[in-house]
Amino acid sequence: MLSRRDMLSASIAAALAASPLRAAVSFGGKGDGFELAGPGGTIPLFVEPSDFAGVLRAARDLAADVGRVTGTDASFSPTPDQPRMVLIGTLGESPTIDRLAATGKIDVAPIKGKWESYSLQTVRNPMPGIEEALVIIGSDKRGTIYGIYDLSQNIGISPWYWWADVPVIKRDRIRISYGSYFQGEPAVRYRGIFLNNEAPCLSAWTAEKFGGMNADFYTKVFELLLRLRANYLWPAMWNNAFNEDDPKNGPLADEYGIVMGTSHHEPMNRAHKEWTSRRPGNGEWNYVSNRPAVQQFFREGARRSKDRELLVTMGVDRRAKGTPLAG
Repeated sequence: MLSRRDMLSASIAAALAASPLRAAVSFGGKGDGFELAGPGGTIPLFVEPSDFAGVLRAARDLAADVGRVTGTDASFSPTPDQPRMVLIGTLGESPTIDRLAATGKIDVAPIKGKWESYSLQTVRNPMPGIEEALVIIGSDKRGTIYGIYDLSQNIGISPWYWWADVPVIKRDRIRISYGSYFQGEPAVRYRGIFLNNEAPCLSAWTAEKFGGMNADFYTKVFELLLRLRANYLWPAMWNNAFNEDDPKNGPLADEYGIVMGTSHHEPMNRAHKEWTSRRPGNGEWNYVSNRPAVQQFFREGARRSKDRELLVTMGVDRRAKGTPLAG
């Protein structure tokens, strides 16, 4: 019988195997294609500073991933004018990418206006000063990020390289076949994990390694999710409060592009610990007898995260057990 873990692993593996780049990347000394790395070194990357912070972060990961494979990190060019380059950007956020689309140098019709879609295209003479480019285009923030990590995964970096110490095969050359590769919208809009039953194992480990479930820990979680083309997280909640354990947690999730939610009995993006840590001043957790305090608690949670990407739990109906609706 398959366990839930087996089924999750199989579904993730199937999703990654469906990468449009799966057959396009090669490592041999012969063949035709865009050479990302070879005897001449690694190809520089360019990302507009105006693009999303999460895209810039993922591009830095790609540069490091090239180094994990070849021994030399890819460099960044401040301007798009090197003979051979990797150009990375999001439609509507990158003037360079938008110009290439407007002049017909890249085809964005299959992804424009789509959810979390991306394309990688090799282009000859895309703009003055560039003879050849590999262009990574996203329909939105996560689309671009997924395109970046798709390339990383196909050059040999497992999404689990850090968490499971997956070894990286060293290569002297990385080549992408000439062409255009598209990945459309995911069949499931929100895809993620729940850090449930985290005490004592995960909580003890994070305390030892990171000093708690803070931004340093969640940085690793968010990167893994995006490398797996996930986008959603219910954070640890046994004696943990995601937004208060480390005030950097919430903004960091939004920067990465992770949609946050809350589980069980934690409505309006507020952890249960946020209520219990304020006792006895906030009174009983009961919407019938303590409505003003509960409403204020919810309003604070809504204001705190109003500018972030969230799925908000409104409440849990436990009337079948004889308890109040907001219990």
